[in-house]
Amino acid sequence: MTSRSDVVSNPFTADLIRRKAAFLSRSAGFTRSEEEDLRQEMALFLMTKQQLFDAGRGSVEAFVTSVVTSWIGMEVRRRKSRKRRGGLRAFSLDSALPGAHGEPDSLSGLIGDEDGRRRTGRSAIPHEEGVDIRDEWNAVEALLTARERALLRDVVNHGLSGTAQKRRIPRRRIAAMLAAIRERVIESRAGRSPFA
Repeated sequence: MTSRSDVVSNPFTADLIRRKAAFLSRSAGFTRSEEEDLRQEMALFLMTKQQLFDAGRGSVEAFVTSVVTSWIGMEVRRRKSRKRRGGLRAFSLDSALPGAHGEPDSLSGLIGDEDGRRRTGRSAIPHEEGVDIRDEWNAVEALLTARERALLRDVVNHGLSGTAQKRRIPRRRIAAMLAAIRERVIESRAGRSPFA
C-alpha cells in the first residue's frame, strides 16, 4: 500500500513533472527559462493536494497525473485571463505615440529592419549577394517545368508528408521526384555558378 507521503517522493512523480514542465515551457505563452519554475510550482501544488490521495481508490500514477494535468489547465487559463485583462499590454504598430519633436509618430516608424531581423533571427543579406541569389534562382526556375514548380511550391507550403497526402502519392515518390529535379539542376549549372 502506498502512503500519502509517497505521492511526492515517487519516481514517477519526478519524471512526470520534469516531462510536463519541459513540454509546457516550449508551448505558446511560456518561455524555456521558466521550466524550473514550472517544475517547482507543479510540485508545490501536488504537495498541497497529496492529502486527497486514497490508495484504495486508485494508483499514485493516476492521482499524480490528474493533479499535474489539473494544475497545467489552471495555469494556462490564468495566463490567458491575464492577457485578456491587460496584464500583458499589446500595442498596434499603427498606434500613435509621441515623437521626438512633439509630433505623433507610429510604432512601426520606430521599429527598423535591424529590430525585425533580431526578432526573427534572420541575418541581413548584402544587396550584391541578394542580386546574385536572385539571378541564380531565375536561372534555375527557367529549367523547371510548370509541374515541377507546382511540386516545389507544395513541398515548401505543406512539407514532404503534406504534399504526399495532397497528391495522394507515396512520400518516396515525392522524394524521388525532388532528387531528379536536384540532379538535373546541378548538371545544368555545373561549372557556371559558385552555388553548384
